[in-house]
Amino acid sequence: MGIAKRLTAVFIGILVGGINGMAAQSTPFNAESQTYRNHGWTYAIGYHAFSARPDSVPAVYQTVRPSGAIDTLHAGTWGHTGNHALRLGIGYWGIARRPLIWDRWFIELQGTRNAATSTFDGLVANADSILQPNTLLDSGRSVVTTELTFKLQRAFEIKTDFFFEAQLGIGWDREWGGTFSRTGPDSLFVTRAAPATDRIALELGAGLGVRTRSGRYLRIHATYDGLQLAPLAEEGDGRVQWHEGHYQPWNLTLQWDLLRSKPVEDCAKPPSQDRPGEVLFGDQMQKDRRKQLKKQKRRAKKNRW
Repeated sequence: MGIAKRLTAVFIGILVGGINGMAAQSTPFNAESQTYRNHGWTYAIGYHAFSARPDSVPAVYQTVRPSGAIDTLHAGTWGHTGNHALRLGIGYWGIARRPLIWDRWFIELQGTRNAATSTFDGLVANADSILQPNTLLDSGRSVVTTELTFKLQRAFEIKTDFFFEAQLGIGWDREWGGTFSRTGPDSLFVTRAAPATDRIALELGAGLGVRTRSGRYLRIHATYDGLQLAPLAEEGDGRVQWHEGHYQPWNLTLQWDLLRSKPVEDCAKPPSQDRPGEVLFGDQMQKDRRKQLKKQKRRAKKNRW
């Protein structure tokens, strides 16, 4: 299925689910809670994959001589292997006051490591233009890969305290301390530019969650890059190009979302502007009380005379 059809199917599914959810299901997230604030911290630990798609590709490199003859420089197969790594993250989230489709927003910073190896195995021309068995090895890795993401999520309650969620987000990835190397007869291969260290991608995701107690949510969540926006992916999808290979980043994380408790109401505080009736002793009441005390003192003074 093409990326356009895939995204269309996801959006239609979310819209239909959102309409049905507003009519028949409730969200476990309440922005008007009297006990907890509608924003807090989120922590993540999980699994990151940098998967080759496809993992092997046939390769033939031919040139045309001045005489018109075709000269084959190499012919064989590229094999691609991506890495798997730990993923850690921290972020801040909030609950929408008037949820229509999305009921929460997140800003998260997560860190992991990308690495990949591509190996050519086949025939390579020697100095006499005779094809001989040979190999070429491309390898690359980063010291750390960071991802800053803004995402919107919608939860659909399955039963009390249990819910399914869908996500749409946009993320900025950066490779820090990346090293790339090529060993072998590289003069007989097409020279590739070094992989981009910065990428922006549209992320899609889904997960399951549980409310362990008020203000605490535990979720298992899966995401992947649905569309790479910068640099624009050659295939129009979310795969990352590292030299000869194309790799699909995806993640499976355990999220722990926390909400801070609201402070206990202090009746001696000034009244809040939106709900002034909640405060018993506000500024105006204190002024009136001081006037009453002054009047009582004046009456007491007159009575002494």
